[in-house]
Amino acid sequence: MLIKPEGNLLLVGALVCLPLLLLQGIWLVPPASSLTPLLVMATTLLGFALLIFLTHSVRKGERERQEQRWLLALQQRDPAILESPQAQTALRQLLASFSEAELDAHRQISELHSQATQDEMTGLRNRHAFRRDLTELLQQEDTQTAILVLIRATELGKLNAQRGFQSGDAYIKDIAHLIIHTVSRFPGHQVYRISGADFAVLVPPLAKIPPHLLGRDLKHAFDHYQQEHELESAAYSGMTRLSSEQKIEAILARADLALARAQTEAVNGWAIQQNDEVVELQGQRHWTQVLTDLLEQERISFSCQPILPLHSGMLAYHEIYPRFSNVDGTVLPSDTLLAMAQRLDMTMRLEQMVIRHLMHQYRAFGSHSSRWGLNLPGSLLQNSAFLIWLDHQLQRDPDIGANLVFELDEEPLERNLTGAKRLFELLRRHGSRSAICNFGKGIGSFSLFRELKPDYIKLDPALITELEQDLTNQQFVRMIVDVSHRMGCVVIAEGVEQLSQQELLQGMYVDGLQGYLIARPQELRPDNGQFGLFTESASASAGSE
Repeated sequence: MLIKPEGNLLLVGALVCLPLLLLQGIWLVPPASSLTPLLVMATTLLGFALLIFLTHSVRKGERERQEQRWLLALQQRDPAILESPQAQTALRQLLASFSEAELDAHRQISELHSQATQDEMTGLRNRHAFRRDLTELLQQEDTQTAILVLIRATELGKLNAQRGFQSGDAYIKDIAHLIIHTVSRFPGHQVYRISGADFAVLVPPLAKIPPHLLGRDLKHAFDHYQQEHELESAAYSGMTRLSSEQKIEAILARADLALARAQTEAVNGWAIQQNDEVVELQGQRHWTQVLTDLLEQERISFSCQPILPLHSGMLAYHEIYPRFSNVDGTVLPSDTLLAMAQRLDMTMRLEQMVIRHLMHQYRAFGSHSSRWGLNLPGSLLQNSAFLIWLDHQLQRDPDIGANLVFELDEEPLERNLTGAKRLFELLRRHGSRSAICNFGKGIGSFSLFRELKPDYIKLDPALITELEQDLTNQQFVRMIVDVSHRMGCVVIAEGVEQLSQQELLQGMYVDGLQGYLIARPQELRPDNGQFGLFTESASASAGSE
């Protein structure tokens, strides 16, 4: 790419060689002495040395000049600055490569930024973007007219347990769409998904809307969704106004208190919290009061979901779900209530009430031809007082206890194997049954199975969702069924929603099916399938839903 300085080299050669040749000619004129050859040789070597040195200097200067031209051409991105057409062509190709690489780098940076601030499932902005935008909003002078809304999708845990994670994901996407559609008429709004079941909405000052209008619209949308999908609730909203002088943590605590109040006042309701004094303590006091009143007045009822036996040797099995209500009869969101009970160390009292009422209902219904299953919180495995209480309770009512199945999820059992062994041994001693739910996370599940020896295992809905397409899942389920039957354990598949899934599971010799294809949760009544085996007509109707 560099131009060879031929003209400069010829001039240098002439300037060096001519004087030396003249000097050699003078020395060679007779009479020549004995030193003449040495002088000629020395001058020749000197000439070559000078020529090499001067040539190197000229080349170096020319190279520096060319480099300066290249640097200037690169800085200005102008190939015309270069003298050689070949150099201009090379620079154009180089600039084209630079432009392509620069565009690719910008695209990758943009994608990384989007991944860091975007929720993959819903496409909404995530928690990081929410914190950033909220910080920027609080730096404005007129933020006192802005509104923050926290929204909790309270049915996520229940749908994941009853229908599988695919249904839970669809529910979250639906709630996200409802929120976006509801707030779309308010200019400048931003919607975020800040955790699994929690969303946030920021409505800036320019919208200038009264909070009750937004709360009313959200409740209307959630009510419609609840009725359409036959849920106990859809979502709740807690609101607060923003103030530039307040910290983010204080604002979030205030909105969280509003959300707590909303969940205890009306189904899919909303509430607004303006006061910023000791908000966190207020939230704890609020839930403490709600749980205390609930326990004192024992406002509890039950729903059930029957399990379809696939052979006559399996007794009818119904999973029972407790439902808690407020003073006015409003159903409280179970997942939130249980989470707050655990935070306030009231889980044991709540579960004791559930078990007492469940045994009372079983006695009242006279359902001795079926078994009722109740899911226990994993935190109670470490509670010795609860295990002692349960021991006495089952000892007092051995006939009823023999028809109860106490279900626990696989993960908490793995985390506290010592407590799990103690509980399962207690149940065996009183003739009660045990079940491991969401079973089949991996090969480690078999180790847990061997240690605990449950009476039932309920396959993880995640295994069922992709069962038809995933041959590995099919082999894994067959292995579970084979091992379980060898150990005298009953296998139930949870989250069955497709008729093709039912047919495939029947071919794998699974013992029972549970899911929305079979039956939806329904109010617990004495006539629920007579709490006996499914009839042929019931099985057929379940398959046609």
